[in-house]
Amino acid sequence: MSAASSSAKGWLLPVATATYGFALIQHSRAVALLGLAAVVLFMFLDANYLRQERAYRRLYDTVARGTRAVPQFSLDPSEADDPIPASAGWRERVKTVVGRWVPTWSVWSSWSILPFYGALLLIGVGIYIRAVLS
Repeated sequence: MSAASSSAKGWLLPVATATYGFALIQHSRAVALLGLAAVVLFMFLDANYLRQERAYRRLYDTVARGTRAVPQFSLDPSEADDPIPASAGWRERVKTVVGRWVPTWSVWSSWSILPFYGALLLIGVGIYIRAVLS
C-alpha cells in the first residue's frame, strides 16, 4: 500500500507541475482548474490507499489478539469491524457503510496526505487567482 501511495505522489508531481506551469504562463483559469482537479483526484486515491491499509492493519490486530472469530485465511478487512446492530436506525447504518468506503477525517489529516496535497492545492488556488486577476 505504501508503494502505491508513493507511486500516486510520483505521478501527480509532473501532472501538477505541467498544468500549473502552463496555467501560470498562459493565464488560463481552465488549465489551473484542471490541475486542481488532478490534485483532488490523486488526493482521494492516496487517501483510499491509506484507508485500506488501516483496514488491513485492523484485521491483522483482530486476528493477532483473537478478539473476534475471523475465518481462517480471510483477507476481508470488514471481518474486523463490529457488525451493525439490528436495532440501528437507517442513518447509523448508512454512516457505517459509507465509513467503510470513504476515508475519515483521521485519514485526510494524516501526515502523508494533508501536508503534501494541501500545499499543492494552495499553490493551485494561488495560480487560479492570479489567472483570474490577469
